[in-house]
Amino acid sequence: MPAIRYVQLNRLDESAILPLMKEEARMWLSDFGWDYSIVQQILLYLFREKMLPGYAAFSDSIQPDGYVYFLANNAKGSIGACYTAPTTPPEKARKIADGLVELAVACLQDSSEISRIETQMFTFHGHDYAPIFSKYSFLRHPRLYLVKDMDSVIPEKDPVAPIKIIPWNTSLIVSVAVMTAESYRNHQDFEILEDYHTPANCENYLRGLVTKPGCGIFLQDASFMCLDEYGTPCGYLICSRISDRRAMIPQIATHPAWQGRGIGAALMSRCMRQLMAMNYNSLSLVVTAENSRALEWYQRLGFKQSREFGAFIWNRP
Repeated sequence: MPAIRYVQLNRLDESAILPLMKEEARMWLSDFGWDYSIVQQILLYLFREKMLPGYAAFSDSIQPDGYVYFLANNAKGSIGACYTAPTTPPEKARKIADGLVELAVACLQDSSEISRIETQMFTFHGHDYAPIFSKYSFLRHPRLYLVKDMDSVIPEKDPVAPIKIIPWNTSLIVSVAVMTAESYRNHQDFEILEDYHTPANCENYLRGLVTKPGCGIFLQDASFMCLDEYGTPCGYLICSRISDRRAMIPQIATHPAWQGRGIGAALMSRCMRQLMAMNYNSLSLVVTAENSRALEWYQRLGFKQSREFGAFIWNRP
């Protein structure tokens, strides 16, 4: 096997990485129904400006066999993606992917400013990232990508009075962020996402969902929130478009004090009925496998598991 060379992304020309990124976008669309080209436009801008940290791997070709990129935001690092070309033999692809991950992890762990690293590694070509992340003391939480065909929806439901459903209202996002932090305080996903740790983190996360394309393009018409009798948010659902006629729910939550009152079912019903009216034909979401209660509920609603991937977390000792 030829020796593998790893080259920093900021030393490459766009023509070297673009074919691999286009192939990755095709895999996102075929495997997850996700139009990843919108995210890649942002990545390519950062790449052209030499602002995208990462590496590409080369063996016996002038085109890279794989690449990885990572980001740092204050004390948190994240590995955005690791992708290898589908034409690369499996054993070689595994070695390349592991080498790329090792470089990304080393860069982040070697920075004294980084105290935490998060990544949710969607996998292609059957590669298992668990062993290489385990080598560097990452904890793994299995997550499931669920999909529901929109050939039927749950019956129209209303939450128990005095709760009322309204369209998503960004002017209430500060109150929604406080509610979100309360909802995830003792939740499995608290460990996975630092975004849930404080109301301020939650607010930044929610603003990102409605203004940035990382989890799809925000669908205002299919996103809703519930208010209690005082007008305070007690539940909400954010919906996004991930490709033509395919939608996703990147976030749904109910305040712990209001769980069991039909809020989640009412929000889901309202969202699905709106998506059908807008001619969407599938709806997806992600759930942590350890969250058996939520998983069973989604399955009762008709969601089926499409893929499993890992959320990997490292905290500096």
